[in-house]
Amino acid sequence: MSNTETSQPRTEQALAVVQREIDCVEAELTAFRRFRTQLVSIEPPARAAGTVDTSGGGMSALSARQPKPDTNLRAVREAYRETVMAVPHFEAEYDDSLEANMSMEFGPELGTQIATGTRLTPQLYEALLTASERARDERETLLPALERERESLQSVRATLDNCERRGAALGANARRTTDPARLDSIDNQLAEIESECEAAAATRQQQLHGRSTAALSGVDGTSLVRYLYDDCPVTCPALADTVACLETLRRHRRHCIVSTR
Repeated sequence: MSNTETSQPRTEQALAVVQREIDCVEAELTAFRRFRTQLVSIEPPARAAGTVDTSGGGMSALSARQPKPDTNLRAVREAYRETVMAVPHFEAEYDDSLEANMSMEFGPELGTQIATGTRLTPQLYEALLTASERARDERETLLPALERERESLQSVRATLDNCERRGAALGANARRTTDPARLDSIDNQLAEIESECEAAAATRQQQLHGRSTAALSGVDGTSLVRYLYDDCPVTCPALADTVACLETLRRHRRHCIVSTR
């Protein structure tokens, strides 16, 4: 590596993970908003007074075939396929059937009723409206958290790049001199950079410990960092790059100290 080249491989990988997640959540948020808009236009007719809803019961023994779903229920299924199941990453991330995906998003009972039932009752419709709003709201909450994580990673990367460039230049200067006063001056400058690096690490730690996404669907009590980076080589990528930068700075400082003895 040259004196001016910098490298934060774990942070770069983390940024790619976060950006991919942001893209997915943005697409899903738009999809659920569109789904709810379509859902509002499919409101089923109210049940007539004195009638009994038998759509949830079992089929008569005399029935020869499964009755077809009503127009409203078919419209709901089609709207879901055209919105939520049409996001660009659906096949790669989920690749579910209608029933499986609705059950994951809305709960197994509601998902099964929508995917396999025969009538969109007013009660079922209201439950679906509420569930779709919850799915939308969860993504509206998650998206800003992901954007803050991206900003935090970008800040760490910029700090480490700056520290590495300055540290590399000072380290090279230290190896070109044997003057004790000059080496002391270089060591003092390296110590200042080391302090900046440590401050960046402390800020990052505060951000990590202050973040909890336990209330968000799909995270369920784990931290945002674990949710994002569980499949990465390290679960705290920015801190890992910070440690590597500190080790390099301290190596330069040891050279200065040893050379003045």
